[in-house]
Amino acid sequence: MKVLIAGHDLKFIQFYIDYLTESKHEIKIDKWENHVAHDIKKSYELLDWADIIFCEWGLGNIVFYSKNKREDQRLVVRLHRQELETSYLTQTKTENIDGFITVSPYIYEEFSRTFNLPREKMKLIYNNVDLNKFIDNNEPNRKYNLGVVGFLPKLKRMDLALDIFEKLYEIDKNYKLYFKGKKPEELRWLWRIDEERQYYEEQFKIIEEATWKDQVIFEPFGDVVSFYNNMEFILSVSDVESFHLAAAEGMACGAVPIIMNWEGAETIYSKDYILNDLNGINQYVDKIRENKILIQNNIKKEVKAFDKNNAIDELDDIVFK
Repeated sequence: MKVLIAGHDLKFIQFYIDYLTESKHEIKIDKWENHVAHDIKKSYELLDWADIIFCEWGLGNIVFYSKNKREDQRLVVRLHRQELETSYLTQTKTENIDGFITVSPYIYEEFSRTFNLPREKMKLIYNNVDLNKFIDNNEPNRKYNLGVVGFLPKLKRMDLALDIFEKLYEIDKNYKLYFKGKKPEELRWLWRIDEERQYYEEQFKIIEEATWKDQVIFEPFGDVVSFYNNMEFILSVSDVESFHLAAAEGMACGAVPIIMNWEGAETIYSKDYILNDLNGINQYVDKIRENKILIQNNIKKEVKAFDKNNAIDELDDIVFK
């Protein structure tokens, strides 16, 4: 089959692109510049070529392809969370879409409710982790290390991560907090937003004026496997998430998640790792350490649900149906 992958951000679906590339199918990519901007001539040419169109994200790409696909072509879209805050699905010819993929149970229900999508065409396929890549290397010096992967934009709640660290640091001065990812000034679109810029200026000022400023470390965007392996805890403190892949990847590498109760978290992760507020953070950490072997065994069992190979089989079922 001739399979066309279309979207502006393909990092979350790259694993499936790699798999398809190694298979007997022919693969081409329609890489969009952003939510709506693309080379329309190229898109039409690729559309003429394709048997199957897979849209990663349901944004301008799904509007274009749903309105221009032929009857003999199959069209599938994978939805994350951002689409809930846009109107692209209301501009789409949903009757021309053969399958809707969502990445978590809560997000599945929200898309069904918000856009009245036909549930018989919907399929839940978790975001996935390459369990051959994300492996626990049993690093001996990870104790007291708290990690955050990706702290932009504001809704990722850098302030909550600092609050968690500070509460633990008050009890034990060995704690360190690591932020990995791009800094706010590196994203021009974010830095131009007054509210975002002021928020981050305030957070960095708090760090600079704190007695513990040397215990907060920033690492650049890049490979995260060794990062996770050096963390005792991985933080998931956002206001909203569709899945939060960093929590799952951290678990695969042996880091214990600390998840603030964003909507839908309990449909993906065990309630044992979810906190409603920060008041019990010290007790939570003590409980994890007291039951370390049991917790580690439970984590290894849980991440198997996010195995990349499971996701590939499930994607094949809906893409090539």
